[in-house]
Amino acid sequence: DEEDEFKFDFDILDPTKLWPEELVPVKIIGKMTLNRNQDNVFAETEQVAFHPGNVVPGIDFTNDPLLQGRLFSYTDTQLIRLGGPNFHELPINRPVCPFHNNQYDGYHRMTINKGPVAYHKNSLQNNDPSPATAEEGGYVHYQEKVEGKKIRQRSDSFNNYYSQAKLFWNSMSPVEKQHIISAFCFEVGKVKSKDVQRQVVDVFSNVDAGLAEEIAKGVGVAPPAKRKASKEILTSPALSQARTVKTASTRKVAVLAGNG
Repeated sequence: DEEDEFKFDFDILDPTKLWPEELVPVKIIGKMTLNRNQDNVFAETEQVAFHPGNVVPGIDFTNDPLLQGRLFSYTDTQLIRLGGPNFHELPINRPVCPFHNNQYDGYHRMTINKGPVAYHKNSLQNNDPSPATAEEGGYVHYQEKVEGKKIRQRSDSFNNYYSQAKLFWNSMSPVEKQHIISAFCFEVGKVKSKDVQRQVVDVFSNVDAGLAEEIAKGVGVAPPAKRKASKEILTSPALSQARTVKTASTRKVAVLAGNG
């Protein structure tokens, strides 16, 4: 709920953080069914132009910094990728409902517009075309009240580097933990400098002492000094693949038979 936005110990709009399902339960809001393959790879797959700015009345944009950046960059991307401002008129991108954006010209224009103007407000055409009003079902931005000073600085919650790494580690099953240890031993083991390896292992000690010790043993450096263990051990069972529902449904089984 919107009123709960600032009640967490992490910034929910920080893209490096996850929302534990135990704190924010998953809600099914719909189902999308893929019911056919494309008929023409280029006309459909290669020319499809996704854009998060294409929204319908009733929803609006969050302050998510990644989303805010993409609202601009995706338009710019499609302008270059599809050769002009009319990419929305290609068959794969064309809305199923009547749609008008008051554009008249540009490369790949499909619609034949009549009249001398393509702007609002105007006196030549009695202010037509004009945007749809809220009463007509037009788009209306959510009126959000904002207070505070605008500064170029991250919130303190962005400095919370390790709590979710601890949460993730504590939520893993033993076999998953071993996979993680093996993976980091493989990657850190490729570093040529023993000093850098030791520094990396020290970083892991902020997550879990046992994890850091196993990686140190695996790459051949001294284990970090013992850190004071946290009294509170947070877990999110939903993060573990051990909770995956195990069923034969939708799976394929192969049987190999050889001599003997």
